[in-house]
Order: sequence, then structure tokens, then C-alpha cells
Amino acid sequence: MSRIEHHLVATHDPPPKGIPNPIHDDEGADGAGYGGALVAGVRTYGWAAEAIIEALGEEWLACGWVDFSLRRPLFTGDDVTIGVARDGDQWMLKVSARGRGEPRTVLDGTCGLDEAPFVHEIAAPSPRPAEDPPEVRPTYGIGTVPLRQQLRPLGVDVSVGATHRLATEDLGLAAPRYLSDDPVIHPYFVAGRMAPLTRHNFTYGPTIHVRSQIQHRGVARGGQSVTITAEIVDAYDRKDHWYQVLDGVVSGSATGEIALLRHHTIFRPRGTTMPPPIGAAAG
Repeated sequence: MSRIEHHLVATHDPPPKGIPNPIHDDEGADGAGYGGALVAGVRTYGWAAEAIIEALGEEWLACGWVDFSLRRPLFTGDDVTIGVARDGDQWMLKVSARGRGEPRTVLDGTCGLDEAPFVHEIAAPSPRPAEDPPEVRPTYGIGTVPLRQQLRPLGVDVSVGATHRLATEDLGLAAPRYLSDDPVIHPYFVAGRMAPLTRHNFTYGPTIHVRSQIQHRGVARGGQSVTITAEIVDAYDRKDHWYQVLDGVVSGSATGEIALLRHHTIFRPRGTTMPPPIGAAAG
């Protein structure tokens, strides 16, 4: 068995670039039963992705896959250990943290090259051009989830400079692949497209990212517009947490299809309430 191991200290999330998720500030996290703001799970994955690339090579960015679950909260200042280990035909991913209380696993999963074992389960809609948000972003309950309805696609222009900042400011990285004149967009950005997409379409309170399944289809490059197209494919109640599952595709204006995503999230944590619908301009 071969193993890659990285160590770091978790830093506070950068200011949100879109509609914020209250789970990442103290008040919102406390309301959901946590003792302080949570570091975004997708940033935890972003740090882990560097160990995956070291283990599997940059080829993983073009045709690799990952299936990870977020198990426990990560807080600013926690000491983080990231391990990627080969066990037979697959690679195992684990991120553990030490800080508040006992050491804990915050993320684990599997990853590999070529076709993922789950890829044929993802029923992503065809890519569509980005659309403006609705005049009023609605809300819904567990019994009124808008299943199998294509959401308004969300686009963002990712300039070369913005690509550099995603690596340096968001994750504290300086790898040349992210800082060249033709830089790679960090895979954490691709993995994180579902949360802003849902808030582009709907109004939520705190939400909790619990799992991502990602199949890379091509290297994402800076200097283009990136669009996410998706729909909600499942929803259920588990111990009074309201979960939903989304299938989507991330595409680039210059590079075409970048990744297929299946995103699992708690859209209303136990003990919280859904806020009233708000106008798009208010967000």
C-alpha cells in the first residue's frame, strides 16, 4: 500500500462571493446546533484534492473521479491531516482534524482514474446557458420539493486572475498549475458549484453539504465562463434533517463539459426553520 499525507491548519473561509450560507458564520452555525462557524466542506475537499493529485497525477483533473462524504465539522484553527492511500484497486481518502475535543474524521471517501463506479447513476440535464435568478426566490418544504425540474443555470466568469485567487486566497496554494497564464481552475471550485446554484434559484437558511460524487470530463481552464445546470432528483427526511440530492453538469464556454456532479445536502437542518421567500434584488 502506498500513501500520501499532507498536514495543514484550517483557515477561516474567505468572504462569500455570492449569497452566503449562514452555517459559515457563528450565529447561523449556533442556530443549527454547532459551536461556531463551520469551515466550508468544499474547502476541506479542496485541500484534500491536492493529495489526490499527488497520488494520481494531474491526469485526474481531466478524467478522474471522487466520492467523498463530510462526516464531522471542521473549525478554523483545527490541525488537519489528509491521507490518500492505495488499497488494492482503489484509493482511499481520509481527512482528520484535531482541535475542539477528540480527534475526528471530517471527510472520507474513495477516488480513482477513468470512469467512476457511480457515473451511470447521475442523470444530469444537458448544459444550458446561464439565466438570471427569479424575481422572487421561493422556498419549499420536504413535501413540496421541486423534483426533476431544471433549475435556472448559474454562470460565472472565471478570469485568469480569479483563477489565481481561487488557489492563493481561498486555499493558500501556490502550485504552478493554478498560477500560469493558462491556469487550471482548482477542482474545489468545480465541486462547489451546486450550493450557489441552489441559492440562485431558492431561498434557504443554513444548509449542510454532506456528500459529493464527481466525475471529471475535462480540465477546467481559467479565462472562460463556467456554468452549472442541474435538477433536484431526490429528497427525504432523516431524523428531522431534510435532505436533497441534485444531479448536474459543469461546463465551460471554451472547454465544453468539465464535470458531472451528484450533490447531497441537508437543505433544512433539524431545529431550524425555512425562511420566507425573498426577492432576487434583496440577495
